[in-house]
Parts: sequence; structure tokens; C-alpha cells
Amino acid sequence: RALYKNDLMMLEMISNANWTRPLYVALTVGAENFMNLGDNFIQEGHVNRITPFATNDQTNFDTEKTYNNVMNKFKFGGLEKKGLYLNETVMRMCFTHRRLFGMLITHLLQEGKTDKAKKVLAYAEKVLPTYNVPMTYLSGGMDFLQGYYAVGEKKKAEQVLNDMWKNSQQYLSWYLSLNDKRFNQSQRECLLHFYTMQRILEISSRYDEALTTKKDNELKSLD
Repeated sequence: RALYKNDLMMLEMISNANWTRPLYVALTVGAENFMNLGDNFIQEGHVNRITPFATNDQTNFDTEKTYNNVMNKFKFGGLEKKGLYLNETVMRMCFTHRRLFGMLITHLLQEGKTDKAKKVLAYAEKVLPTYNVPMTYLSGGMDFLQGYYAVGEKKKAEQVLNDMWKNSQQYLSWYLSLNDKRFNQSQRECLLHFYTMQRILEISSRYDEALTTKKDNELKSLD
């Protein structure tokens, strides 16, 4: 219904760009701020590049540029030091970075680039170690679980699975101990952990039937 100064500025930049230099929008920018340009984005790391053409699920992630950014350009501030205290704001940023690693791993595997996917998995564990940045659904754990299984690193996949499973299991045990009023207030969070455990079972069932059966029984015992 209206155009504000920030909208006019973006339109002015696009109209004068001539596509000789890239224009980017940060991933953290809300959809209400980029004027329905989502169908013209190609993701490169933590930014979306605006293009003069429509993109789709096959072309809206630049694997090579993201790989170069993540592996060669990004700098991480000593997160490998054990015992660090990461406040909520810093932890959210760490989760954001790990989710990007996970997206990159998934796209590399889809393109058949298993060797690069292995390198990304190893580098992610080095710069975002799980002893400081927990492996959870919100931190991109599903992509890592799928990734480790896909590259044949079963033990590491099981470690990711167990970490995520333990996290959700503990939360569910607590939610299910609440009285009706407090439980109703926490239903959304509770359902997220049920969903997480079901997704874990879905992925593990493709690679390890015995482990899947064991975890399925654990989930049923929570009923």
C-alpha cells in the first residue's frame, strides 16, 4: 500500500545497476524488506544475490561460491577452545553458521561431490565443535546426520543422532511432566521435539535398522 524510503532506495539501486555488479540481501533480512524479490535470489553463503531472472529450487543455491566462502573466506573466532561461554546471541549466530554448513553439505551431495562434502563436514566440526555448539535440530543437525551417513562415516552419524536424540528426549520428558495448563502453553515446543525424533528415525531407517528399532522403542516409551 506504500513505498518507504528503504524500498525506493532498493528500486533505485536495481534500476541503475545494469547487472554489472552483484547486489546482495543478507539472509537475516526479513521478507517484508526485499519487496517480493525472493524468486530472483541465488544464495551465496549468508547472502542472497539479486538476479534479473527467476530462479527455482535447482538454481537458487550457488554451491561453488558458498563452498569458497565457507572454506576459504569466513573466519571463526576460536570456538574450538573448550569451556567457552557462548551467550544466547552468539549461540544463535553459531547455529546460523552451522545451518549454512548443513545446506552446503546437502547441495554438494545432491551434485555428487562427496569429497567436498567430507571436507565441509570435517571443517565444520573443527570450527564449530559440538562440545561448545550443541548439535540440535535448530543448529542444522539433520543435514549433518544425513551427510555423515551419505559419506559413509557411520560412527560420526551415530554420534550426531545420539546428541540430537538425547536433547529432544530430555526436553520431552520435562514437558510431559508438566501440569495441563503449563503443558498447553508449551505444546508447540513439545511437538517440535517429537517431530525431531521422528525425522531422526526416518533418516536412520535408511542406514541402520537395529538402531532405528531401538530408538523407536524409546520414543514409544514416552507415551
